[in-house]
Amino acid sequence: MFKVSKAIEIECSHEEVFAFAGDYSKDSAWRGGVISMDYETSGPPTFRLRTKERMRSLGLSTTTVAEVFEYSPTRTSFRSISGPVPCSGSRDFQACPAGTRFTYTVILNSDGFRRLIDPLLGLFLAWQLTKDLRRLKRQLEKKSENNDSLSTLSVWDEPT
Repeated sequence: MFKVSKAIEIECSHEEVFAFAGDYSKDSAWRGGVISMDYETSGPPTFRLRTKERMRSLGLSTTTVAEVFEYSPTRTSFRSISGPVPCSGSRDFQACPAGTRFTYTVILNSDGFRRLIDPLLGLFLAWQLTKDLRRLKRQLEKKSENNDSLSTLSVWDEPT
């Protein structure tokens, strides 16, 4: 088992960041490798929402079904129900002077031979999350580009 957590400050309101990054159906717009993220349950994003993620990573295509077990304007949390590797995680949204601090955490529960490559998977996941957060920041701040210029991109590790 290992945990990767990354955070970034986005110069947009908490509401704007939550409306985009809290809506799992928009994941393919900012998360690398995500081909599609569909809702298996009807209605707007909420507690007990089920998602079906199709992803291509490291040359493999995978499908993961997950359930959102916590959903509020400050935090969403999920856990996989089926898929290649049991996982869970959260997305945290905090107001900050720059706008919103967004933290994305993923926990993978490797088993068998996968445990042997956990250190490499951890490095890859940290690299991917950093790229994803930068992409999210660029997309959200681009909407308000007419008012301000883009700030510098900085992503940092969250304590685990």
